[in-house]
Amino acid sequence: MTDPDSTRALTPVRVTIWIYFWLLLGEGMLRKWVLPEYSDLLFIIRDPVVVVAYLFALRAGIFPFRPAIVAVALMTAASLALSLYNEVPLIVTLFGVRTDFLHLPFIFIIPRAMDRDDVALLGKWLLITSIPIFLLMVVQFNSDPTSWVNSGVGAGVNGQIRGAMGKIRAPGPFSFITGVVLYYSLVSAFVVDGVTHPGAYARPLLLLASVATLLAIPISISRSLLMGILIVAAFSGAAMLRESRRLPRLVGASIGAACLLGAIANTIYVQAFVTRWDEAVEAGGGGFRGNVLERVTGAFTEPFSTAANAPLLGRGIGLGTVAGARMMTGQSSFLLSESELSRDLLELGPVLGFAFIAWRGWLVLHLLRGSWKVLGKRGDPLPWLITGAIALNVLSGQWGPATHLGFAVFGAGIALAAMKDSSEEEQQDPGATMEAKIP
Repeated sequence: MTDPDSTRALTPVRVTIWIYFWLLLGEGMLRKWVLPEYSDLLFIIRDPVVVVAYLFALRAGIFPFRPAIVAVALMTAASLALSLYNEVPLIVTLFGVRTDFLHLPFIFIIPRAMDRDDVALLGKWLLITSIPIFLLMVVQFNSDPTSWVNSGVGAGVNGQIRGAMGKIRAPGPFSFITGVVLYYSLVSAFVVDGVTHPGAYARPLLLLASVATLLAIPISISRSLLMGILIVAAFSGAAMLRESRRLPRLVGASIGAACLLGAIANTIYVQAFVTRWDEAVEAGGGGFRGNVLERVTGAFTEPFSTAANAPLLGRGIGLGTVAGARMMTGQSSFLLSESELSRDLLELGPVLGFAFIAWRGWLVLHLLRGSWKVLGKRGDPLPWLITGAIALNVLSGQWGPATHLGFAVFGAGIALAAMKDSSEEEQQDPGATMEAKIP
């Protein structure tokens, strides 16, 4: 039987996870439309939620005292020492620590407080919200770039990135287009899971969410969103190698998606997306290879050349973030490098920088190994699909922007939680047993 005391102890932790989830989806609305004058403060709105979650987790006895978190603590201490050595302003240093390390234990708290059923409920809400977010994107696409609906953080006019044909890259409720990219990539994992597992979600909801996710690609005018959904599609194809009996459903859904895209091929939405693609080809060349593949591979090859020029002790954590640059110079820019992994090396130095990069790589491998194991054992592709949706962001995504960091942390956490089958869990002290349930 479930221990009532344990359930009561876990409830506050679960509440913080749900608050984190809703703030992740709603932070941009607060910063753009509701409280734009407090945009800078709202940028870190999830930080106190994480701190409170840690306190509740400690009280419940489920804080993850494990080697991965010990490594985070050691890297935090070392980065603070290096910043003091480099005489980086304390406020910049603290922001850098917050960006790189503060949220990481939250990844391992989520699966100690939630299981596969909880993740399915979160997925249901992702599917539900995908529909109004898509409709909002349609309104943004068809509105003037200077319209209030297309304002940037702080209610800034012309605050969104231009796409093509005079249209902006519709950001939905998020601060910028990258939020849409990360959001719909994650939604697509639940869409595929629902398609291959009839009954997981109500059919009308799954159909509407599928259409919203697919049509969000051209409306977003974002190549990154296309790439994110293609990665999830590739992961779903790999999953079919172990669950081939579900292949007909996936093939049928793919045919339906192709027909839908064909039906809208002559609309302004697709024309704007194609125009943006052609402009990128003219600017950088390379077609699919230059626009997609080289964008991914370049993120992993650049750090090796950066390491040769990076100071041994780095230049100070936080200095390479846009927020850190604004604190130092008053201008929003990249003082060190736009590439995340290069930023890590330049801020922390080659030794600590590669250690942090290795930690991020370990987490991705941990998720891949665990989710693939669950797929083989239970035939459940959801953890594997979630991992596909968030792997690149965890490994090399820019964590300076709050939305990037939020989706990396939340996505990794629910991927681990989805590996826990509630029907197989021992109903004992969660702090003593849950660690063993996470592959």
